[in-house]
Amino acid sequence: MTDKKKGTVMLVSGEMDKALTAFMIVTGFAAMGVEMKVWFTLFGANCLKRRRRLFSRRPIYDPAKESKYRRLETDFLLQDLVETLNRGGASYLPLSQLNLMGLGPRLLGVILRRKHIATLEELIHSARDLGVEFTLCQICVDALGSSLDDLIIPDIAVKGVTTYMKDAMNAQFNIIV
Repeated sequence: MTDKKKGTVMLVSGEMDKALTAFMIVTGFAAMGVEMKVWFTLFGANCLKRRRRLFSRRPIYDPAKESKYRRLETDFLLQDLVETLNRGGASYLPLSQLNLMGLGPRLLGVILRRKHIATLEELIHSARDLGVEFTLCQICVDALGSSLDDLIIPDIAVKGVTTYMKDAMNAQFNIIV
């Protein structure tokens, strides 16, 4: 009896076309029965964030929940500035090419809907429904001051780089997007 095939995808980019590609690959393999894990680092986690208004107040962090992943005593103003400018949202990510000052993602969204192709947010939820495991990089949560309450996927795992390395070494393939 053979072991179940496994794969990992690390989403580093916060650009819509790259995130779409990553999730098309992930959902395709998961639909074929491959055990998939997606790791989100740096701005790759933007596709999982709920869209916030510019200058909206950040939620007050619950130290009991957040202190496992963040060192709240080292947070400072620059992290708040980055979070204010980095509002996230799967439908609002920029494109790597032809962003056109934000018009490109909207045009792509119209094309995807018109062609009945799944949007990024739909692919994210499909991946979750197919049993794909989502993991957020612990260092990125701490460095960027991200809150788990801002994510569209509940109960996402937060782990360190050594866990990613173990997952990648146990997988038949590893893709970094």
